[in-house]
Amino acid sequence: MDDNHGSHMAIAAIAALLAVPVLILAPLFMVSLLMGGGMTQTGGSVSNVPDQYLDDVRKAGNICQIVTAPVIAAQIETESNWNINSSSPVGAKGIAQFMPATWAAVGKDGDGDGKADILNHHDAIWTQGNYMCGLAGQIDSMKSNGVLSGDTLQLTLAAYNAGIGSVQKAKGIPPFKETQAYVQKILALMPKYTDTSGSGDTGGAITAGQLKPPLSMMPDGKHINIAAMGITNTYYGGPSGYPPKQCTWWVANRRANIGHPVDNHMGNGGFWITKARALGYGTGRTPQVGAAMSISPGVFGSSGIYGHVALVEQVNPDGGIVVSESGSSMSAPQLRTFSAQQLQAAASSVWFIY
Repeated sequence: MDDNHGSHMAIAAIAALLAVPVLILAPLFMVSLLMGGGMTQTGGSVSNVPDQYLDDVRKAGNICQIVTAPVIAAQIETESNWNINSSSPVGAKGIAQFMPATWAAVGKDGDGDGKADILNHHDAIWTQGNYMCGLAGQIDSMKSNGVLSGDTLQLTLAAYNAGIGSVQKAKGIPPFKETQAYVQKILALMPKYTDTSGSGDTGGAITAGQLKPPLSMMPDGKHINIAAMGITNTYYGGPSGYPPKQCTWWVANRRANIGHPVDNHMGNGGFWITKARALGYGTGRTPQVGAAMSISPGVFGSSGIYGHVALVEQVNPDGGIVVSESGSSMSAPQLRTFSAQQLQAAASSVWFIY
């Protein structure tokens, strides 16, 4: 929280939290409802967290669906690099870098000792999770009222850094270089903290096949005729859903087309795997027809920040696959083939959501 624009969090954050009329902080159970469900126990799945902070990060990652443990961990690395005594030139303190005046308003007792200490990592991480979920609830309220549009997690991170008032004023992520870099860094760090060891592979053995109903193709045999499929270049899931032509927009539309819709707020393509687990979707390393293929940032030519998501249209007998995908630079959704060797080489960076 020690940014140039959010450094007066003592004023900006508290004022925004208390003064914006439609954004009253809800109790935790209400925040959970705003996030689309009850308190999930899968949001605490995480890896690569220092042992002394692991329980606290898991606990904070179970408060609401959108703020998972990997989000908490990536945010802590960005804020303080796990230094409980960290302090910034503008006065932010502790492992989660709260401004003292903000802490006075929102600080919580995370270890039950009767005190809320800004330098106590149990208290700071617990407060971080609660504060982030409170911001996320407000962001979703603004989105439902048409005040904001965009990805809830990204907007929540921006609000933590720059103040929710700045996000509301900008109607999105504020045009501050530091805030934009802050959001991107946390998104890029999330895969580092995503637990891939205990989720299992519910896909089973590779089964060759082709997805039905089939795609409607353009005469070139590569690009997809979305009009013939009844799909339009409009936001999927409403103004706060997936923007037209983006990879997420296409996969959400195609999943709906085959009768297996996904949530309207899965986030960026490379992080769909994290949200899928939180929602209880089956996931694994084995390709299946109809599965969403979540690709980590920078892999297979994807964005180094956002990653990518595609839809498995065909599984070949040798384990290779054909996917359909979209992107802002593509004239229309199109097909791409991955060989079994390519998939094997990138196995640690690709997940399938069934």
